Amino acid sequence: MLLEYVMALLVIMGLTTTFDKQHRHKQQFGNHGDTDLSNVILDNYEGFEPHFDNNTEREIIAALGTTARLHCRVRNLGDRAVSWIRQRDLHILTIGIMTYTNDQRFLARHIDNSDEWVLKVVSVQPRDAGIYECQVSTEPKISLAYKLMVVTSKAQILANRELFIQSGSDINLTCIAPQAPGPYTHMLWYKDTELVSDSTRGGIRVVSEQQMKTSNLVISRVLHTDSGNYTCSADNSNSDSVFVHIIKSEQHAAMQHELAVRMQLPKLLLVLLTFFHLLVGAIK
Repeated sequence: MLLEYVMALLVIMGLTTTFDKQHRHKQQFGNHGDTDLSNVILDNYEGFEPHFDNNTEREIIAALGTTARLHCRVRNLGDRAVSWIRQRDLHILTIGIMTYTNDQRFLARHIDNSDEWVLKVVSVQPRDAGIYECQVSTEPKISLAYKLMVVTSKAQILANRELFIQSGSDINLTCIAPQAPGPYTHMLWYKDTELVSDSTRGGIRVVSEQQMKTSNLVISRVLHTDSGNYTCSADNSNSDSVFVHIIKSEQHAAMQHELAVRMQLPKLLLVLLTFFHLLVGAIK
């Protein structure tokens, strides 16, 4: 009888211990116990799987002839490989840092121990525009799409290709680059091959609006030495140039007279032709 009582007591104590363990487990992981525990384990496991950093710029604008860079950032890559693929023909351009295309303008760039894999496109051409995929060799594969847009950007000086400026007056040139890629554009002026700045001579003022993509060059009281080729250069854009001739006041007057004569010449020829036509008619 005593033995049966002891056995019953042990059974009751065992059940109580099991119940206490289950109760503490539910308090820790919620009412679903084992299911929530598996979710926690799964979440921790997925945190170590390769995944993309979506903070990179995925729409890239490049001016014709410049270099474009597509930045792909992959976290927890491990022993997987990163590839760049051109979507229009599914051509594999690079795997890791190796290039797999005959077009050597496409290059892969990667710094050891970094998460960033860059596709570099040198001397961008219109045919390069389109969608590119950064792909990771997981199972199944994961990829992220990038859009490359190619624009033809050219700085433009709002003036004739040749300017004749009277000595002692001012040069006033305005340059615009409305299609330059990016929200801001840095613009510089050159005379022949030298950067124009106020240190070269006094009376020079350059006012640039990077957001408006415009720049204004003013040179006061010009001298004969200010004659030359003036070039406006903008970020990621082709430059534009005008040639400025500095002339003396008497030369200016002579040029104005010559221009007036040239404008009157067609009228004089018309009068002579009319007179000749009438003369021939009278003779007949």
